[in-house]
Order: sequence, then structure tokens, then C-alpha cells
Amino acid sequence: MTGIILVGINDSAASFAAADVAIAHARRDGAVLRAVAVVDHEGAARGMPGEDALVRGHERACAAALDHVARRAAEAGVEIEPVLRRGRIAARLLAEAEACHAAMIVLGRMERPGHVIAGIGSHTLHVIEFARIPVLVVPAAAAAPDD
Repeated sequence: MTGIILVGINDSAASFAAADVAIAHARRDGAVLRAVAVVDHEGAARGMPGEDALVRGHERACAAALDHVARRAAEAGVEIEPVLRRGRIAARLLAEAEACHAAMIVLGRMERPGHVIAGIGSHTLHVIEFARIPVLVVPAAAAAPDD
């Protein structure tokens, strides 16, 4: 495959595991990696004291996570397009995938109790349900695929 692999990024171990797998796939397949971090402003507690600081902190965390993934991709010799967006997470990831004609979406599996499906959060479920391309969900402890 050549083309674009989109990976959803945040500042979690699951996200970095997904990025490592996406980098390995991109390197193997000669694809470009599009790393997308989404700041969910609508998810912030509206009107609460410190809301602006919370959103700015989330933006900085997303930017730092993108920088980390960009360095890892560069070390692997993979072309990367880091993208920071604002909005609803699943909707922005799906829109980005469609806009860049991604061949695959890679997401990290979050380990949180209380999910409808163990280890699959609502954003990931939404992406899986509405994606028109394959979605790879990577556990946090996943190793990158063999070359």
C-alpha cells in the first residue's frame, strides 16, 4: 500500500503504542503518516473557573504528543504530517481521514472500566462504526509488527 495512514494521537500510552504500529506499517508500505490530535473544546466544562487554562493545557499536551510522534517517525524514516485540530474527536478523525483519502485509521485502545465494550471507548466505537476504511485498534502494550 502506498498512500496515507492516519493515526489518532493524544498524550496516552495507548496513543503512542498506536503511533508505533502506524509508523511500522507506514515504513513497511511506503505510506505517509498523518498524525492527528484533536482538542475537544466542547468536552471542556463550559463556564467553569479555569476552563480556558484547561483547554490551553490540553492543546499543549496534544502539540507535545504530536512532536513526540513526529520525532519517532523521522527516526524510522517515515514521512509524517502532524495535524492539530479542534472539535469532537471522532468526527474530526473521520473528517481528516476522508479529506486526506487515508487508506487506514489506527487508534489506541484505552483501558478504562465501564466501557460498553471492554477497552474500547466511545470515540473509538464511533470511528469504527462510521469509518469507510479499515480501522486498526491497538492495545497499549502492543509491539510494532515485524518488518
